[in-house]
Amino acid sequence: MALEERLKFAEMKARHQGALRPWYKKWWGALILLILGLLLIFLVVAGLYLNDKIKQILAEREQNFSQQQQQGYLSAVNGNGDNHYLGTAKPQVTIIEFGDFACSVCRQSSAGFRAMAEKYGDQVKMVWRDYPVVSQHSIILALAARCAGDQDKFWEFHDRLFADQADFAGAPSDEAFGELLDALAAELKMDVIKFDDCLNQQTYIKQINRDYTDGGFLEIIGTPTWFVNDYYKITGALSEEKLEELITGLLK
Repeated sequence: MALEERLKFAEMKARHQGALRPWYKKWWGALILLILGLLLIFLVVAGLYLNDKIKQILAEREQNFSQQQQQGYLSAVNGNGDNHYLGTAKPQVTIIEFGDFACSVCRQSSAGFRAMAEKYGDQVKMVWRDYPVVSQHSIILALAARCAGDQDKFWEFHDRLFADQADFAGAPSDEAFGELLDALAAELKMDVIKFDDCLNQQTYIKQINRDYTDGGFLEIIGTPTWFVNDYYKITGALSEEKLEELITGLLK
């Protein structure tokens, strides 16, 4: 092949290779890739930012909901402060019992409840809340104990209602049941007329309903149900030994 022909062939080959060069190796292809790369980076950064904002919003909403839920829970556990209690107003350990004076299992725990309040009274607070569900007379018993509280006899009445539980359960009529309550009030040196007025007017029915409603909110399934330092929930009888074990464990 002559030199002139070889030069023409080389020139034609160079033009052909230039025409067949991949688009991304051409200047405009590189520019497109650069723009696409910058766009991809922008989308990734924007997506991450948006994802973080969504997480932040959801976290804040969850936190607010949790705070509201916690506030409602604590309010249901502790009530509005009008329940009778033993011990100190500034305790290290608070034990709240949702109970029923007609409940035989509550009766089993009543002596231990009182004993722990006496033994650790400067460190604990033992609270009684009404959850009257066991018998047709449960609400009347709860009302009677609160009416006794008007005459500073709540805890004495509390103890006797449990001690005499079988007598009240065996009352043959509502009239006989009322006579037993009056007899107990008289035995405890109470003003029986004042006691009967309080009982007949159902003076404390709203407070008892509040306790019952709170118990429902807390999904109480039976009595007694205990709340220890708000969050530790126990259902069933607690012996004096178990109560003391709980208290001493929390006082350490």
